[in-house]
Amino acid sequence: MDLATLRTRAPLFLAVFIDIFSFGLMYPLIVALFESPSLTSAYSPATRDTLLSLAFSLFPIGMFFGSSMLGDLSDALGRRRTLMICMGGLAGSYALMAVALSVGHLWLFFIGRLLSGLMAGTAPIAQASVVDAVPQDQRSAAMAQVVLVNTIGMVAGPAIGGLLGHFELRLPLMVALVLCVVTLVSLNSAHFARDESRRVLALDWRQPFRLLARIGNRPAIVMPAASFFLFQLGFLIYYTFILIEMQRSYGFTTAGLGLFSMVMGIGCAFSSAIGFPLVRARLGNDKATALVGLALCGFFLIASSLPLPAGAQVALGFLSTSSNILAFITLLAAISSAVDESERGWALGIANAGVALSVLIAGLLSSLLVVLPADAFLAAGGVIVLIALLPGLRLPEAPAAAADPELR
Repeated sequence: MDLATLRTRAPLFLAVFIDIFSFGLMYPLIVALFESPSLTSAYSPATRDTLLSLAFSLFPIGMFFGSSMLGDLSDALGRRRTLMICMGGLAGSYALMAVALSVGHLWLFFIGRLLSGLMAGTAPIAQASVVDAVPQDQRSAAMAQVVLVNTIGMVAGPAIGGLLGHFELRLPLMVALVLCVVTLVSLNSAHFARDESRRVLALDWRQPFRLLARIGNRPAIVMPAASFFLFQLGFLIYYTFILIEMQRSYGFTTAGLGLFSMVMGIGCAFSSAIGFPLVRARLGNDKATALVGLALCGFFLIASSLPLPAGAQVALGFLSTSSNILAFITLLAAISSAVDESERGWALGIANAGVALSVLIAGLLSSLLVVLPADAFLAAGGVIVLIALLPGLRLPEAPAAAADPELR
């Protein structure tokens, strides 16, 4: 990517960064918050786990409705304006959560968590913008650029959330708020996309379900979407429960959880920058790369359920995310390639809705910790990722549709 292109896309990449940064920032913070006696001392262990499950689940509930609608909203209003809406909403959500911790009201924290999910739509919008700008044979490479920015945010978010949260739980929220405002200002003066209308805007609460219903009329997207959903479900079950396991069984502090998550983010960054290009070049096509990524990731997740020392769990965290990227990039490229340009925002919104549903299920499962150990969920996550190989085997060898190279 040349310097001129980088400058053009910089505000877009900044928006992607803050979206995933704020997501990664919250996981170690939430685990630490619901182990802290300051807010949860009045609750029994079972109630505490239920509240933990609610804190995890409200974000994807908002994300399910928000991501589907924001994908279509970007096609109607233009992607820059939609990204600005997302950033403004995220800023408001982190302000609410910071206030909630100041006054000691969990219900206000939960409202902020729900709002942050509703506004978590920058990734599919950015992916659609980048993919629109390149020819068909460069889509996976273009997607890798967005994923690389994602992984940088994934490294920074948990590290800052864990380290700052170790001293004061509100500090990471205030950092996220400031970054959202900076990104909003940057987007306001950006010129990376034209804000023309591609569709007439019509939104209501049933819109996400209507968007999902379109899948039945577009059979080309079914297999890549099914594989991506199972893959994300299994991995996000792992990600949710490995943090709980590292705190409860290995005694990790808030800072330790942040650093552990940072190692996982480094695995993503390494694979995005080095591993994925090498493996993709070696195997020669996206399908083979996706299958290898799914197989390796599933194996590493199952291994994490074994009684291993903490160092081995950290190593598996790195390996699991490194292999995750191989499947993540190629399956997203397959989903994008299954539709034409006018529906690319919808297609990637569907992928994001699948992620939201996966996070929701993983969060709800945490309420079962009173009856099942975390190890059981780690193993289940690995098995689900391996099941994703079944629809993955039916992916086309190469993308089926051509892309308009004009930047939108």
